[in-house]
Amino acid sequence: MKNLLESNIKKVMFKVASNTVMKDAPEHLKELMERAITNGRKTKEMPFLHSKINGSIWPPVITEEQLKICSTFQTSPGDVFLVTYPKSGTIWLAEIVRCITQPKKSSQENFPDPGTLRFEMASYEQLEALPSPRSIPTHLPFALVPRSKEHTVKYIYLARNPKDVAVSFFHFMRSSRLIDFDGSWEEFLQHFMKGNILYGSYFDHVLEWWTHKDDDNVLFLKYEDLKKDLKGGVKIIAEFLGYKLSKEEANAVAEKCTFQAMKSNPNLEVNKFSKLSKKSSHLRKGVVGDWKNHFSDEQLAEFNKLYESRLKGTGLQF
Repeated sequence: MKNLLESNIKKVMFKVASNTVMKDAPEHLKELMERAITNGRKTKEMPFLHSKINGSIWPPVITEEQLKICSTFQTSPGDVFLVTYPKSGTIWLAEIVRCITQPKKSSQENFPDPGTLRFEMASYEQLEALPSPRSIPTHLPFALVPRSKEHTVKYIYLARNPKDVAVSFFHFMRSSRLIDFDGSWEEFLQHFMKGNILYGSYFDHVLEWWTHKDDDNVLFLKYEDLKKDLKGGVKIIAEFLGYKLSKEEANAVAEKCTFQAMKSNPNLEVNKFSKLSKKSSHLRKGVVGDWKNHFSDEQLAEFNKLYESRLKGTGLQF
């Protein structure tokens, strides 16, 4: 009886959302909202909508069926996975790659929308419809990203300072209708540090990819390095993907991919993501060092202790 009542309540919630905030949203966004409302749950330990599958914590839109799609996905020659831990520059990296590989297109036509379409959220049909070579954004850990013995698949991993990741993740969860978190910064930080958060521990995710940084088909980048030298970063990414850009072409990509240029770009598909957000834009600040405006001295000391214990001796520093 309790489960039936909860199911009926969730159906009503989705119907209300569909007829109000999601009224004019694209169908695939409505599908994500329905999946989040019907599949997600909150607990005392994790007071935000989430799915728990095989002991791992996922966004509420992720189901066992979705993970099965990931595990059985057939890669193709030329596929590139754009990998990040959440709030580490996913949209930025995807737009840089799009501008390198599709320089004559002004929008993300035939390109996966990094604001709403992660590999682990997409259907077979959506993935198969992408033109080759496919550049597919994902937050999956190394162990779950598809590989191939028949052909080369490339992976670009973008890592960001965990303090800035935590701050950006907090604001995202507070604003997302799909996650429905209304806790404080202090509450969120404890979840983040314990790894009781969507996609699990930041440190586990980053370090797993870091151990593969020297693989020929892996390009490991840092968010802060891109901010410092975007033009140089564009050239590095282009070369890794097999593109030779002139100085003028690299400059053009960099100009299109500054934070302000992307935020004001009406053709950027991620703007549609605002339908699933309580904010007007999915793109918030895109800066380095915003953590200084959030961490108290006590929180910083506690976080630095965790940071040192996890990264000491790995060679990875921010």
